[in-house]
Amino acid sequence: MLNKKIYAVLTGDLVGYSKYKPKDRKEVLLHLKDSFKKLPLDITASKFWVFRGDSFQGILSRPEEALKAALIIRSSLVSRYKGKRSRLDARIAIGIGTVDYLPRRVGEGDGEAFRNSGMELEGMKKSEKNLIVKTPWKERNDELSTECALLDAIIERWTREQAEAIMYQIMGLTQEEIAGILKISQPAVFHRLRTCGSRAVQEFLKRYKETIKYNVGDL
Repeated sequence: MLNKKIYAVLTGDLVGYSKYKPKDRKEVLLHLKDSFKKLPLDITASKFWVFRGDSFQGILSRPEEALKAALIIRSSLVSRYKGKRSRLDARIAIGIGTVDYLPRRVGEGDGEAFRNSGMELEGMKKSEKNLIVKTPWKERNDELSTECALLDAIIERWTREQAEAIMYQIMGLTQEEIAGILKISQPAVFHRLRTCGSRAVQEFLKRYKETIKYNVGDL
């Protein structure tokens, strides 16, 4: 046991992966792997792996950043795929807790965080949820379940352009920097962020971070 250090395990899969034609699946998986590269290196305890075709898993050493990581992955996916009939997104289960040992490859890890993440993902496949957080603290789970449902409703309405703008905002870029990358005006960036519910997303990110840090500090 690693001295009761708390980690976050993100386990997920691509929504509706089976509906993509075989020739499109390689491109879709490249978009998924590219989304991992956008995550801050200082929060990862183990690299993100893709397994069983469209499933993935990664471990974060800073659990208070797990929601940020999940949103970067999902917004990156929504923003990238240009298929005419298919929206690219992922369902992600964030498991918070201790780990028995850090794996060298996917499937080798075990511990509370792995169990919380893996079991929640299996349950999500039978529902319409695409984001859930399971922690060791019941009162936090009740709150986060409601907030994740509301966040899901916001994400489902994102256009590719809105997802692209909010992805960069979550990564810490200013509106001026985002405008330079996207080659649009700053007011256009402001409009995309305002209409995609970015203020609510930022409030949830702040609340999540404060909540997890508070509970981890109690151990």
